[in-house]
This record gives sequence, structure tokens and C-alpha cells, in this order.
Amino acid sequence: MKSPDPLFVAYWLGYANQKMIIEELPSGVDVINLFVINLDPDQTLQHLYLTSNGLGWEDILTGVRSQQKKGVRVMASIASAIYPKICWNTIADPEKFAAEVYDLVVNDWGLDGIDIDPEMGGEVPNETFIKVVLELSKYFGPKSATRKKMSYVTYQYYVDEQLLKRCNACFDYVSLAGYLWDMETMINQFELYAGLVGSKKLLFGVQPGKHQLTSLTDAIQLSQWQPDNGIKGGMMIFNINLDQDFNYTNELIQSLKSTGIKDIEALNPSGGSSS
Repeated sequence: MKSPDPLFVAYWLGYANQKMIIEELPSGVDVINLFVINLDPDQTLQHLYLTSNGLGWEDILTGVRSQQKKGVRVMASIASAIYPKICWNTIADPEKFAAEVYDLVVNDWGLDGIDIDPEMGGEVPNETFIKVVLELSKYFGPKSATRKKMSYVTYQYYVDEQLLKRCNACFDYVSLAGYLWDMETMINQFELYAGLVGSKKLLFGVQPGKHQLTSLTDAIQLSQWQPDNGIKGGMMIFNINLDQDFNYTNELIQSLKSTGIKDIEALNPSGGSSS
């Protein structure tokens, strides 16, 4: 069996640079995460921050439809907005919350899934957070019957260890957001997390830009690296808005996808928005 085509995920920051519209993101991106959709005390979720720099929600959704027609999945990346008033640890009714998230994200917005970003200042996920993930898994991720995806992003093992142990089966993939890590730490952390979630669903996270947190040389090296006992899930790029000419992104995609075929559905979102 040939190696599966690795996944390439890009976080698009709607508030960061309005000159970069979703329609123009390069080919080879498998998943676009809309960053950030916030938890809201009154509405379940809101996109006020995402649209705070002048780009309207309907314009964003137009870009989403354009990418979905190309087979790209577009996900809502959800994080706390008003901490500690509301965060993942303080959601009052996880069952109701999960149902409302599905209705809003899928039925109203027409997106392909959700990405969970803890954003709790290092606070450890409690039983409420775990219950929220388990309820969401009825609607998103490999345990659901909807074909809608659910992912998780992390960089503090000691914080997320228990949640990932208990909820690993709920996620299609997990991304590492250690943009400040050096190469040795990147690989050590990957191997540590692989013990929890498995290497096939684990992605390295990198960040480009004028003052690159991850150099292109290091990013390409990570894209070509494989664990001794298997294969990695792919790569994630945070804040693709920083890559104005897409040189960093395109070179990384080319390096990552130079081998393999798409033969694992759980790690291949090429089915677009249909479900």
C-alpha cells in the first residue's frame, strides 16, 4: 500500500490582511480554517472578530463557496472570546451547545467542519470541556455519520494530555502549534504527541512571514521527515496571510506532496463540501 497523500491545512486570518481573499489561496491547500470564530455567551458562536477589519461575512462565504467547488474543505476554527466569562471549560449545556454549533456551522454557514482551539491561557481542559468534545463528536469527526470533520490544535502537552487521551477518536487530525520550537523540539514533541494520537493524524504546524517563526528551510525539512514507525499526517501553516506571494506556501506544498496518493479518507478532505 502506497503512502497516503499528506494533508495540508492553512489558517486564514480574516482580520489580519484584507488584501488576501479566500478565493486566491493557492491550489494544494486541502483545508482552510477560518480564524477565528469565537465562543459567544449569547449566540453559541460569532464571527465579529473575523470580520473586524472590513471584510463582510457574506463576502467571506462567497470565497468559501469558491474553494469548496475546487474540493477544498473550509472549517470554522473556534476559540474562546471572552475569557474567563466564557471558555470551553464553562459551557453550561454541552449537549445543546453541540447541536447549535452543527446547525450554525453546517446548516447556516455551509462549512465542512470545526477546528477546536483551546485558547484558555494554559488552563487544563476540565470535565465540561471533555463533555463538549464528546457531544460535538456526534455531529463532527470520525465518530459521527455526517462526514463533517473535527480537528484539534495544541502546543502544551501537559495541558491537553488527558483530553486527547479520552477524545482522540473524536478527531480527524491534531495540529501542533509550536511555531517557536526549534527543529529538535518540533520532532521531539511530534513523537511525544504521536504516543497519544498516532502519527498518521498528527500535523506539524509552521508560520511564515517577514520574520519567519519557522524558516522555509526548516519547514521543508519537516515536510519531508517521517517518524521511524510510520508516517505523519501532514503540515499546517498558521496565518497564511503573512505569505504575500505564496512562495513559502507553494514550496512547502510541493515538498510535502512530492510523494504519496490520496487513499485515506480520514486524512483526505478532497470530497469538498458534499456530505
